[in-house]
Amino acid sequence: MHERTAPIIPPAWIQAPRPTGSGAVDQSVALWSALAALGLRDAVLAPGSRSAPLVYALAAEEVGERIRAHVRIDERAAAFTALGLSRHDPARPAAVVTTSGTATAHLHAAVMEAHHSRIPLLVLTADRPAELREVGANQTTRQAGMFRSLARLAVDLPAPTARAATPLELRTAVSTAARALAATTGEHPGPVHLNLSFRDPLVPRPTTETAAEPVSTSRQRIVLTRRVGSPPPPPQPVPVDGRTVVVAGDGAGPAAAELAAHHGLPLLAEPSSGARHGETLIPGYPALLREVMAEPGHPLRPQRAIVLGRPTLSRPVVGALLGAEDVEVIVVDRQLDWADVARRASLVVPTAVGQEQTPVPAQERRTHLTAWRAAAATAAEALPSSWQQRAALAVWESSGAGDVLVLGSSSLVRDLEQHAGPTAARVIANRGLAGIDGTTAMAGGIALAREAAVADGADGAPGRARLLVGDLTALHDLTGLLIGPEEQRPVLDVVVVDDGGGRIFSGLEHAAAPPGLLRRFFTTPHGADIAAAAAALGAEAHRVTTALLPEALAVPADRLRVLVVQPTSSEDSTNS
Repeated sequence: MHERTAPIIPPAWIQAPRPTGSGAVDQSVALWSALAALGLRDAVLAPGSRSAPLVYALAAEEVGERIRAHVRIDERAAAFTALGLSRHDPARPAAVVTTSGTATAHLHAAVMEAHHSRIPLLVLTADRPAELREVGANQTTRQAGMFRSLARLAVDLPAPTARAATPLELRTAVSTAARALAATTGEHPGPVHLNLSFRDPLVPRPTTETAAEPVSTSRQRIVLTRRVGSPPPPPQPVPVDGRTVVVAGDGAGPAAAELAAHHGLPLLAEPSSGARHGETLIPGYPALLREVMAEPGHPLRPQRAIVLGRPTLSRPVVGALLGAEDVEVIVVDRQLDWADVARRASLVVPTAVGQEQTPVPAQERRTHLTAWRAAAATAAEALPSSWQQRAALAVWESSGAGDVLVLGSSSLVRDLEQHAGPTAARVIANRGLAGIDGTTAMAGGIALAREAAVADGADGAPGRARLLVGDLTALHDLTGLLIGPEEQRPVLDVVVVDDGGGRIFSGLEHAAAPPGLLRRFFTTPHGADIAAAAAALGAEAHRVTTALLPEALAVPADRLRVLVVQPTSSEDSTNS
């Protein structure tokens, strides 16, 4: 898991902006100044006219170089890039900025993922002032509150006075910025939406035009509200015994591995759990659970499961284990939206410490874990293998300490759950909603944040950043590769396993559908040349086989590369 940077200590006040001749720009300068002082470091902007005051404000003296700006043509890519920047270090969230109208709708998928994954994300949407709403004005819709069901805070900030923001309007903007950062990074982190109304003029006016006009504000100080968070709650005792397992879902973190290791409990950890390591890890557990949970009297059948994080990958875990009537489920989660898909949790605690019901001798624990590992290995070996699995494992095994590996929501992450061993890499996946939206853009944001952290001295060696996706996920986010020539390009390897469609459906109940229906409506063969498409969008692209993939991954990366893995003639290229 990523170690957060040192706590941010903001100043007690910021200075009011110099008059710009535009109230919209004045307010935007105050807003950015407050956000920068409170810890925001990155903003991703999509082009637009109504959002122009936010652009001009980023160049103001008060903001300077404190906020790194990134530009993306596609709003969805902008939002997921910001989500990736925030994922790297949630203590320093990123903002995404769009103009009004349909541009705002393209942010919705990233906002949904931020909500369900509990990732800070500041959404700034520009809007028309109140007098231009609901009257048919161009590019004006009902965007205020459009993310309200997902946002930790939603504010419709009124438009400031046209020619110069008043002191009250500036204080309101600064106070709102403080509330926004507190809400997005607070005890229940997630997205925050500020809908910002702007009147013309949307650009700074020449000084000569404003010299004779009364100045609405001097360079007075504006109080900056600083919120102190509450301390974490003390660990609560939870029962453990020899028939207890620890389930580590997405985002569980090292606490899951520590709890399992302390009591010698089998650890069933998803690839993106942050807990796929330690002496009690059971690789290959999904296939084993199918057997264990199918037999009520199986010697390895658990009687209790302690759940950390959000398990979503395996039906053997979510359905068979956590849904079994004879398995007690205990959830460890600080939030009220804890994961309990089967609705069988008997106890929810914010943090946990194991309390052994009956002490288990060390030798008995080792014997129990050895039996779990041996049975899991046997179950995994009986499964069919594929070149796609081998490609996924090559990427997994090439990632180590200091590296970050981003996984798309496809059959590949399930291949890794079943077949991969422990890892020291940081593994991230959009498992909040398990969608394929914006995966490449999100990985690019993570890579950019890592590079900035290294340059700032916050991190040590940069390591490698990689993204592993299937072909449909890659095609779904081609605009994640579209980065203008004046923008910083992430150092990132995008590994695309191209098997001509959605292999994941062959592992679900849809595999029983008529072949023609399965192929057209589920597998959805695309016929696209992904390497050519990536190259056309400005990325360095290569076609490789599974056998040559480890060699390609070993080449030092200093740019955005796309490695399209395709089968040889001797490999099975079907979706069976």
